[in-house]
Amino acid sequence: SVESAGLPPHRPRSSLAVQALACERVRERVLATMFSGWGADAQAQGQGFQPAEMFSMVQNQPRAMTKAEKAEEVRCGCMDEEAPSGSRMLYENDLSYQLAQSYYWSGIFLKDWVFFVCNWHPFIGMFCSHPNHPWHKKERILTFIVSCSITMLPSALFIRGLQSQKFTQTETSMAIFIAITLPVSILEVALYWLSVGDVFCKGGKLECCTWIVACFKNACLGGSLVVSALSLLLSYMCLGDADPMDLAHPFLVSRFQSYVTWFPIWTLLPCMGFLHCWCMEKSALQAS
Repeated sequence: SVESAGLPPHRPRSSLAVQALACERVRERVLATMFSGWGADAQAQGQGFQPAEMFSMVQNQPRAMTKAEKAEEVRCGCMDEEAPSGSRMLYENDLSYQLAQSYYWSGIFLKDWVFFVCNWHPFIGMFCSHPNHPWHKKERILTFIVSCSITMLPSALFIRGLQSQKFTQTETSMAIFIAITLPVSILEVALYWLSVGDVFCKGGKLECCTWIVACFKNACLGGSLVVSALSLLLSYMCLGDADPMDLAHPFLVSRFQSYVTWFPIWTLLPCMGFLHCWCMEKSALQAS
C-alpha cells in the first residue's frame, strides 16, 4: 500500500506511478535489510554505501551468457586477451566453459562450423582461436612442439624398418597412419582436455579444486616437454647411419594426415563430432 511504502499521500498519482514508486521503496527496504550489516561496516570505514549502490553491486555478479551474447562471441583473433572487458566480465567463467565444450553459437550451421574449426583444429587454432579461449595460444604452440617431437621417434623407427623391407607407397602411408598419426592425434586430444580441465571447476562447487587441476596441468605439460626432449634424443640414436633428412618424409606425411583427417573425423564423429553435438544443442535449446 501507499502508507506501508512510505509515500506522501498529499500528491495525486496515477495507479501505475504509485505501484512503481511503491515497488522501488520496497526494493530499497529489502536491500537495506539484507545489507544492514555490510552497510554499517562500510559507513564505519567511511565508504557509506547506499541501497541503490548495493543493488548495483548485486546486479554485477557473475552470470551466464544470453543467447544474443553467445552469438556475438563468434570471433577469432591472432592474439589472446588477458581478460574480457566491460559487461563481458560478468559472464567470463561461462564464456570459457562454453568455448571449451559448446558447438552451437550463432544458430547458423556453416558459421558455427568455421568457428569450431578455428577453435579446435590443432594447427589452425594456433592462429585463429577465440581470444579468450581457455586453451591459450601458448599452450597450443607447446602442444604442437610436443606432438612434433614425439612424432620423430616412431618416424626414426619406421625408417629403420624400411632399410630391411620394401613397402609400396600405399603400404607406407597406411603404416605411417596407424603407427604414427593415430597415436599422436590421441595424445593431442588428451593434451587439449588437460589444458582446459580447470575451466570446469571455476564458478561452481569445485572452485577450490581449480588450483589443484591447474598445478596438475602444468606438471603434465612440463613432463611432456621432458618426454619430447628424450624422444628427439632417441630418434637421433635410432637413425644409426641413415640420413637425418630421411625423417622428413614420414614426419611430414604424418602431420599432413593428422591435419587433413581431422576435418571428417571431428565433423562426423558420433557423440563427440560437430554435426552430432551441434544438432543436440540446437534441439535442447528449442525444447527449453
